[in-house]
Amino acid sequence: MTALNMADVLADVLSLDAVYAGRIDANQDRCVGVYNARNQPARRICIGGAACTRMHEKRFTVLIHWTDNPSQAEAQAEHAAAAIERIRNYRTEDAGVIRFAVPSQPVPVGFDERGIAEYAIETKVIYEEA
Repeated sequence: MTALNMADVLADVLSLDAVYAGRIDANQDRCVGVYNARNQPARRICIGGAACTRMHEKRFTVLIHWTDNPSQAEAQAEHAAAAIERIRNYRTEDAGVIRFAVPSQPVPVGFDERGIAEYAIETKVIYEEA
């Protein structure tokens, strides 16, 4: 599961065109960026070795870059977090997502240089290799 896979899932689930992996288009007033989280869990290998290991866990940070109105940005971040939390059994080209978890509320990270409000959502995905 890559950040690009995650961006594709979010673009579909949130019905947005402006979802980017590894960056955002800071010239837009409304977009979402998906980044690999810094604190990844240790990779688990099942008894029987890597060939028997199909389930994995990965963490992402989702950046909601949404208007110069902090209330609208917060509402969009809460909407996105709830939508992510509801994703179950989603199939991508490379993996089958079993479920997403959003362990905490969206966190305000401030404003960019253009005054656009930003929120971060930490997510955890449990997926199965295709």
